[in-house]
Amino acid sequence: MFWIKSRKLSQVSFLFSALLIFGCTSEVKDEVEVQTKSNELTEEELMIRQVENSLGITAAEKYDIQIEYKYINADTLQDALILVNRAEHAFQRAKNNDTERFFENTGYTAPHNHIFVKLGGVKKLLSTVAIGSNVKYPLEATFLELTSKAHQDFYVDYRIRNSMQRDYFTVRRNNIYKTFSCPVFDSVGVENPRVYDIQHRESSVRIAKDIALYHGEFEDYEPSEIEDVNNYTPKGIIGTDKLFVYFIFDDRTMKYKTPMGVAQEE
Repeated sequence: MFWIKSRKLSQVSFLFSALLIFGCTSEVKDEVEVQTKSNELTEEELMIRQVENSLGITAAEKYDIQIEYKYINADTLQDALILVNRAEHAFQRAKNNDTERFFENTGYTAPHNHIFVKLGGVKKLLSTVAIGSNVKYPLEATFLELTSKAHQDFYVDYRIRNSMQRDYFTVRRNNIYKTFSCPVFDSVGVENPRVYDIQHRESSVRIAKDIALYHGEFEDYEPSEIEDVNNYTPKGIIGTDKLFVYFIFDDRTMKYKTPMGVAQEE
């Protein structure tokens, strides 16, 4: 996984000089052809251009874009997961609207973390609804085999005030589906915060793995030592054998469905 931020700069000055030097029509034509080829965008640059057009990002805006290449769907063409964070845009918008104090009080929460998927061989980008989260924290993505052995699912972790949330996604039939959403932890700063050990469990009767949330606790948690509850990153999460809730995948609705009771757990 890597971060990139690039825009192809035009070479107009170079072309202008070349036109002055070469007076012959054929020579100018050759130069223009060379220049056109040098300006051709790579597939990655085309993806970035599509993202900028989709979000209305101008050349003046600074933003972060993260691209990870994987084989997401069932074919043999390489795909790409694209994560975009527009923190600068979010802060500028709050300033322009005179809502900076409110923005700060909400833990800098705004819908400016974005998810796109570019499937190999497909021109159109797939996208989801923007993730309303702390814009100071870009999305963190993890791939896993979850709903099918033929697909790579992924989930993203994000921050909302003093909590961390997780959304799961799968790609089917050229669409992105959010299959599940749950907290990773919540209420950081209190004596007993809500902490979950999230497990992806094999099933003996289902192709898709089940998702089980067990009660957990932070490793070496000292609330009195936390300077900023919205910025807390636990040293680790210690799981327990206390099941909180259990979900199974319904491929008709592309959702993890109603929790199962402990007695139904496999």
